[in-house]
Amino acid sequence: MGLPEVIRVDKTKCQHCLACIRVCPVKLCNVVEPDGISVNSELCIGCGECIRACAEKGHYARYGVDDFTDFMQDLNAGVPLGVLVAPAAAVNYHPWFPQLLTALKRIGVHNVFDVSFGAEITTYLYVKALEADVRKPIIAQPCPAVVSYIETYQSDLVPYLAPTHSPTVDAAIWLKTQPQFKNLKLAFLGPCLAKRREFHDPNTHGAVAYNVTFKSLTNYLDQQGIRLEELEPSNFDTPEAERAVGYSQPGGLTDTFKRFGIAIQKADIPRVEGPEEVYGKYLTELMEDIQCGQAPVLVDILNCSYGCNGGPAVCHSLSKYKIDSIIDKRKAAQTEKHQPRMEGDPRVIFEEFYRGLENNQTAYSRSYSDKSANRYLRSPSLVEEENIWELMHKLTPEERGINCASCGYGNCRDMMLAIYNDLNPVESCKYYLFKENEQHLQQVEAQTLEIEEQRDEIAASNEVLEQTVANRTMALRNLLNSAGQGFLSFGPDLLVREEYSNECVKIFGGQIAGARFANLIFPKDQEQQVFVESIFFEILNNQDNEVREIYLPLLPSEVIINSRYINIEYKIIKDPESDNAEVCMAILSDVTENRLLESQVEQERNLLKMVVKVIVNRTDFIQNVNDFRRFSTSGLQRILASSAKDEEKFAEIFRQLHTFKGNFSQLDMSFIVENLHQLETTMTDFKNEGGLDQGELKHLFTEIDLETWLQEDLAYLEEILGQKLLTEHDELVISKNKLIEIENRIVTLLPPSECKLLIPELRRLRYKPLAELFSSFADYVNRLAERLEKRIYPVKLTAEPIQVDPDAYKGVIKSLVHVFRNAVDHGLESVDDRVELGKEEYGEIAINISTNDRYIVISISDDGRGIDSMALRRKALVQGLLPEEQLQDASDEEILQLIFVDGFSTKENVTEVSGRGVGLAVLKNELTKLGGYSKVETVLGQGTTFYLYLPLETEEIWTVPVSDLLAPLLETARSFLSEQIGLESRPADKTAIIQPNSIELNKKTVLLGIRGAIECYFVLSVDDDVLRLMVRNYLIDDLQPDEEDEYMQDILAESANTILGNSVKHFPGLEELLVIGSPVDLTSDDALMRYKEAQIWSCQLQTSAGRFSLGLVESEGAVGGRLIDESITQEGAF
Repeated sequence: MGLPEVIRVDKTKCQHCLACIRVCPVKLCNVVEPDGISVNSELCIGCGECIRACAEKGHYARYGVDDFTDFMQDLNAGVPLGVLVAPAAAVNYHPWFPQLLTALKRIGVHNVFDVSFGAEITTYLYVKALEADVRKPIIAQPCPAVVSYIETYQSDLVPYLAPTHSPTVDAAIWLKTQPQFKNLKLAFLGPCLAKRREFHDPNTHGAVAYNVTFKSLTNYLDQQGIRLEELEPSNFDTPEAERAVGYSQPGGLTDTFKRFGIAIQKADIPRVEGPEEVYGKYLTELMEDIQCGQAPVLVDILNCSYGCNGGPAVCHSLSKYKIDSIIDKRKAAQTEKHQPRMEGDPRVIFEEFYRGLENNQTAYSRSYSDKSANRYLRSPSLVEEENIWELMHKLTPEERGINCASCGYGNCRDMMLAIYNDLNPVESCKYYLFKENEQHLQQVEAQTLEIEEQRDEIAASNEVLEQTVANRTMALRNLLNSAGQGFLSFGPDLLVREEYSNECVKIFGGQIAGARFANLIFPKDQEQQVFVESIFFEILNNQDNEVREIYLPLLPSEVIINSRYINIEYKIIKDPESDNAEVCMAILSDVTENRLLESQVEQERNLLKMVVKVIVNRTDFIQNVNDFRRFSTSGLQRILASSAKDEEKFAEIFRQLHTFKGNFSQLDMSFIVENLHQLETTMTDFKNEGGLDQGELKHLFTEIDLETWLQEDLAYLEEILGQKLLTEHDELVISKNKLIEIENRIVTLLPPSECKLLIPELRRLRYKPLAELFSSFADYVNRLAERLEKRIYPVKLTAEPIQVDPDAYKGVIKSLVHVFRNAVDHGLESVDDRVELGKEEYGEIAINISTNDRYIVISISDDGRGIDSMALRRKALVQGLLPEEQLQDASDEEILQLIFVDGFSTKENVTEVSGRGVGLAVLKNELTKLGGYSKVETVLGQGTTFYLYLPLETEEIWTVPVSDLLAPLLETARSFLSEQIGLESRPADKTAIIQPNSIELNKKTVLLGIRGAIECYFVLSVDDDVLRLMVRNYLIDDLQPDEEDEYMQDILAESANTILGNSVKHFPGLEELLVIGSPVDLTSDDALMRYKEAQIWSCQLQTSAGRFSLGLVESEGAVGGRLIDESITQEGAF
């Protein structure tokens, strides 16, 4: 158990001034560390000198530790407490000492006692010790710092320590013998930090539980607003002491001792106080006197110079005179008060009291511990000692005896030992620092001389360097002229300097020296010239790099000069003509060929994406092509020839053209989309100019051949997919090889993100459900059973919807015929045998197709006779497949695997149906090719199941937070209502805009399919009043209510297409990976039936005309990415 801590260090305040070490009487307890000087409690005696020195320096890094916190905690908890007040309190709280006793009781202390009374007991026990002829001298031990020092650093004096306790502990022991006080938990109030060591020492048996210092109590009273001068005085709860009230004063013990009238010389009771006298001199001399047989009788010794009245935890700043005056007056008053009773020998006067002490003498006896082991200090060897001296730069005896004491140890040797024991770094030695600085100064002088020599060398070589630079400048200019790039520079005036490369002449078509750079790159655009020059002004007139980083990206990086694409890089460099100035270097590269190539590649990519979208959305493609052809050949002419008003004709043509543009845009058919867009612009301009009569309308469309616009996109599709793109039955026929060829082109031209989307779409076109590949086996099993005169129920097939490439599985599926053949021939019994065994006449064969995390699992089972593993062992032994010992040790599962060995059969005779032993070997070979394996389970008399495990083809599933889609849809819908319809809207539910619940359907509803990276439907359903406003704002002419109903569904579909199309631009990372299908009109009942199991997210907008509902529907089994939102996801229904 370690010694209690009495001094702590706040390292954040420690300045490494070493004042603490200088005043510390034991030195070794201080450990100098990089972040502060810490205290080793095992070696600290608690004298408090370091606290005083640190405060004098103004650092206040060190402070005392007492038990005040625990004392207050128990006091507040209601523990009955008594306080033993040190005599020094009369000085510390002068002139309000009696009021202090009142304050203690006010905060909850039960009783207050005078330690001076314990001093009377201690003095009597010293007298008894002398009369008992104990070993002399007796070293008085009221001071725990002195006791700690002797136990740790001068243990040869331990036998001379007084055999009784200190006044505090003696008083506590006496109080425990008094019935009214025996249950009290006792605390000591005093000026001493080291008392904590005494009270926690096992040798004092816990007589006192807490050490509370004057400082802690005074701070607490101040915090609680308790002012002593405002309180009434109180008395102690124990008998008062006489002259022992002066125990806290140097010589107080001596005065009390003399009262007993023992004849003793003054020299035999020496007074010793103060750290320098006690530890630096007296105790060492005392041991020498003892060894010479000339020691005193009783040593009155205290650590502090003014005795306990000047302890480390006092709060006063009184002079020695004032302290002595206060104590003397109190001592005189107490002596006078007791004078009538003190005539004669105290031992006679207080005979009964002293008899009580002697009867309990064992309790008052004190023992001590030898703690010298705590001060273990390693001693260096001669070699190690010499190394440390060299480290300290002390090489001679004179240097090692400087003893400047700046390190705090007083002599160089102690500092050397401290360094060796890691108690202090060498940097604490002033002489070391002086020698280090001296060496550094010599190094600086040597480096200065070297620099001067190098300067002369540099000056001598400058002429050579200037010529070399001139030569290299010419070489560099030649290099730049042949580099194929334009190099030019200009300063803050933005005028091109004289030096520029020949490529600049080619780019700009002439000499450019003195021209303004902005005019060169934008010769006909004055606005751009002004903008560029304003940017360069900020860059070239500002040295702040952060500002430049803001402006540099604003400069044009690519311009068109003389019909050529020119890339420009900008570099800010030092001006070679001025030391403190900077210029901008522009590096120009002709990238025309690159841009043309990129344009061709981009065009090829877009055309390829069109091909894929057409293939994937082939039904929509065929419908749109046929509808457009009908409109071009007859529909347009029919509208023009109708009896409707010109305005109505115009609106109908515009509506249909706009619909075709939207539909073809979803298929990326860019040529026809661009032409339709230009036609819409022409029609809008035509209408705005007032041209709506019949003749002008016909003239407008006479000059346009709409169908030729379609042929440009169809021609490319035919180039990729074949000449006969569409069959007579309006089908899009594409060979499997053509799909593979398109897939290869996608991998070559498109980025990985788009490949990840498009390739799975193409592959799905040539995949089939795995269950379809088993369709022929049912008939085969029935025919074979009939042929073998066995009865069987129809084959039962259960399967998960698994899509596979039929070509990849062709071999495995073909080889399964052997499993079915064996099940019928080997497995199922004859009708008579089944009846005899208690089975149904009809046997059963079942197929189950399922998946787990890694495999497609195909099980084929029958309820026949099963496989006899013992028969397999015998047959394998006869055929010599395995040694007999190995066959015996093999498990049944291992034996069953023998049926897959080529040439092994359990049948005795070969028939035209089975028995050759090759079928299952073929199956195993096909499974191995696909990375699969098989397992067989059988129960004799009950049947057999074959399990086939085929690796599962997995595609990474995209997950998209539903809020990433619904939030843009909601915002776009609000903008649409505001800008197109003139309706302001707000979310119907302010607390949750997006909810996975049922969507409110109205009379008119439309759905738009979204395919690609995700597969779902966008739903739009609005109140009739809102829809009527949409119709009126969309069409040109005013309509009657019954006429409005005819347009409602078309307008709702067109609005849904507009909202979704504008929202897709804001779907993060998905704009290029989605295809929007054609609108689908649904009644509410249809929607309820179709999507009753779907996952639905919806939100509603409230307008002044009614509600506007929109949402997303993800059908069960949808392919592509998945909509997720963990915070709200749940299943819903319309």
